[in-house]
Amino acid sequence: MRRRKPALPKWKYAFSCRNCQNVQFIKDDTKGREGDYCVKAVERAGAGLPGPIHADEEDRVVRCDCYEPIPEEGEPS
Repeated sequence: MRRRKPALPKWKYAFSCRNCQNVQFIKDDTKGREGDYCVKAVERAGAGLPGPIHADEEDRVVRCDCYEPIPEEGEPS
């Protein structure tokens, strides 16, 4: 009888793009972009560099190198 491999845990995200201050509305007709994009990711793609989002297989967490949370109103800068 064949045994099944145990199910891997689901992927977790270490960030939320909704809370990142690098996400802005971009309208670029030449590239066909219109909407909310990560400015740093677009700059890296334009320079031919790999994207900032990567996954770590050992702990199954998706991370972004350019994530910067939006400061709360009560927080000092």
